[in-house]
Amino acid sequence: MGSINDPTIKIKPSKKLENFIVECLGECSDVSEGIKQIQLGEYSDSEVLLSISDIKWLYQYLQHGSVRKDGTVVYIHELLEGSEIKLPELEVIPRNPELEARIQKLKVEQAEREYKAMTKAVDGVRVRLPEDSIGYQLKQINRQLIAVLQFVFSVIAAFVFGFLGIQLIVGELDFGFRLLLGVICGLIVALAEIYFLAKKLSEEDICEPDLTHGKLHQE
Repeated sequence: MGSINDPTIKIKPSKKLENFIVECLGECSDVSEGIKQIQLGEYSDSEVLLSISDIKWLYQYLQHGSVRKDGTVVYIHELLEGSEIKLPELEVIPRNPELEARIQKLKVEQAEREYKAMTKAVDGVRVRLPEDSIGYQLKQINRQLIAVLQFVFSVIAAFVFGFLGIQLIVGELDFGFRLLLGVICGLIVALAEIYFLAKKLSEEDICEPDLTHGKLHQE
């Protein structure tokens, strides 16, 4: 964000105010700087700007009962009618060219993804992709079911080993102790299975090929 170089508020006077300054204040010498410039005509149309101090000076001058040549009283709000207020503006700092280029690239990529999502249903090539077929979806479900069943069987086998297998190796053991051994073995195997399953799923997400581009490239 930029900064404000000139915080002062400027006022572009209306033609009515300019004419009043030239006609009624033309002979005044003790005037503010902005009004003096209008008196002398030292400005162009785009540079007729008065400051708040100029307006205050004009208001104080009118407080003394200033009148026009025709004898009517002059009010400050009548003179300011039609004037334009110029507020301070922030200095615009240009963006870094590399950042701007990257932003534009990301916008193009986002627009391309949205376009592909909208036209996917009517694109004959992309509809035939493997991931859009029922067989592919069923295959993915089967893989997940196999992983779940493998996890359950591994935990059961570990429990049976701890509950019965250790007793066959070392001899007769108390029922409660055998149950505790079975739970411990099952818990150890369950934690190991969860770790390797999560690792495998994360690797599949990272290494999943872009089938869309591959199919288009082949055709």
